[in-house]
Amino acid sequence: MKNQKMSNQSGYFNRKIIQTGIASGSLLFIISLLAYTFHFSKVNPVSPVLFLRQSTAIQYIIAALIIIIISVVLSLLYYALFRKRTPLLAGFVMGIVLFLLLFAFISQSTLNLITVFCLLLCYCVFISVSASWIYERGR
Repeated sequence: MKNQKMSNQSGYFNRKIIQTGIASGSLLFIISLLAYTFHFSKVNPVSPVLFLRQSTAIQYIIAALIIIIISVVLSLLYYALFRKRTPLLAGFVMGIVLFLLLFAFISQSTLNLITVFCLLLCYCVFISVSASWIYERGR
């Protein structure tokens, strides 16, 4: 009986982490699309799927799904590895590492790099604070 209760709680928290990944991925896609549309950033969130010869709407849907899947994986990894850490510090570190992995070797304008850096930092802090809150709620 106790094992079944623990399993149910585990499933509940995994669902919450997956929902956090979906929400953060959706927000990242929408905000990065707005930043690109209003020329704050030169990074188009749809650019990884532009090679597909599909309609524009399908390209947007595929790009959003890719970002959401990556966000879910990142949320689950964060929850598995760093949920007991201080959320803001871990989120900042994760944001810096993600930025360096994605944009360290790309020469772009300073304003573009600052915009993308701040966007990724907010994204990672959102994931870290949400995952830590879910962990604290479950203890």
